[in-house]
Amino acid sequence: MNVPRRALALIVLMNLGYLPVAMRHLLVVLLGHHNTGSFAAAGAASAACGIGLALTAPVAGRLLRRLGDRPVLLASGVGHLVALLGLAVATDPWVFVAFAAGAGLSSPPVMGSGRARLAVVVPAPALGRAYALNAVAQELLYVGGPLVVTLSLLATGPAGALLGFASVGTAALVATAFVIPRAPGDARRAAAPTPPPGRATLRTLLGTHLAYTTCMGAMWVLVPAFAAAVGHPDQAGMLVAVWSAGSLVGGLLLARLGRPGTPGAAYLGLLGTLAVTSLALPLPRTVAQMAVVLAVFGLGLAPWLAVTDEILARATPAPRLAEAYGRLLTAGQLGTALGAATSGAVNDRFGNAAAFLVVGAALVLALATAVTRRRTLRDPGTPPVGTDRIPDPVAPAG
Repeated sequence: MNVPRRALALIVLMNLGYLPVAMRHLLVVLLGHHNTGSFAAAGAASAACGIGLALTAPVAGRLLRRLGDRPVLLASGVGHLVALLGLAVATDPWVFVAFAAGAGLSSPPVMGSGRARLAVVVPAPALGRAYALNAVAQELLYVGGPLVVTLSLLATGPAGALLGFASVGTAALVATAFVIPRAPGDARRAAAPTPPPGRATLRTLLGTHLAYTTCMGAMWVLVPAFAAAVGHPDQAGMLVAVWSAGSLVGGLLLARLGRPGTPGAAYLGLLGTLAVTSLALPLPRTVAQMAVVLAVFGLGLAPWLAVTDEILARATPAPRLAEAYGRLLTAGQLGTALGAATSGAVNDRFGNAAAFLVVGAALVLALATAVTRRRTLRDPGTPPVGTDRIPDPVAPAG
């Protein structure tokens, strides 16, 4: 079954709306050093963005459920735009960090909102394919975004680049707010303090996602460290691009061919693939060898994230889905920070090859968590009346 056009439009708009958030860490570091003359201030500002996002993501998801998507998206979009405008002109280090914290705290929950509403507008048999297409769009965002940042810096400087991204993102956010469908069900019923179905599934996904993003945080440190260790620090960007290209190919294959088997089986299989392919990361001794290993390792990334979204959508009542995605985002921020800090320390003490074992260990931990709790990844059965949980078709999507 094909993905509806409305869902395709939603995928494009929500990813464009997320563009300023996706590129914010890079822009904040570049602009922070340009405006304040201090990398310490730039680093503190980047950390403040991440902490702010981690703190407010679940709260924003809860507000989406209680108040509706449109008012939350528009209000947070205004606050985020004001914070970004403040970053563009702030030159005092403390003021710059304060605006960065404000940007993190006011991050529009456009991805959580959009991913939750995909479960409303996409028929169940096509849901896996829709989340695969969204994973592909996110890979394009992270592959093309840094290139656009580079071109923008040459044309306008850091402040102009930030303002350009803010303008595009705000316009797309407004469009998303008016395209997105209304949440199904009654808000007062959804806000009742009864335990939601799928809570055990969410706990499993949070545990594995924390370990997975620990791996990702380590990779963002270790790939540039590898390039420097083999005497080609200028090739770090190329290696990251190859890694992302592998993920993009994997996402396209999932969107084209459909999910293999049930969501739970695909989740475990793809996570196992990531764990196995990560074992080759300590082996390369040249840039070319590492490029091959990264391309293979990347193949499972986007598909696994797409299946994660699908499982969460099938297990969670629709009114609570955006909040669940917010909690997943918070776990991701914490895992990324843990992985970056841990891998950097191991790299400095034991060398780059040994540090890549952090990646493998994190993925093995994620796989062990998922396997021991695999029952929670199966379809939990018929939902109570009014929960609007997505059923799991017998046949795989595609």
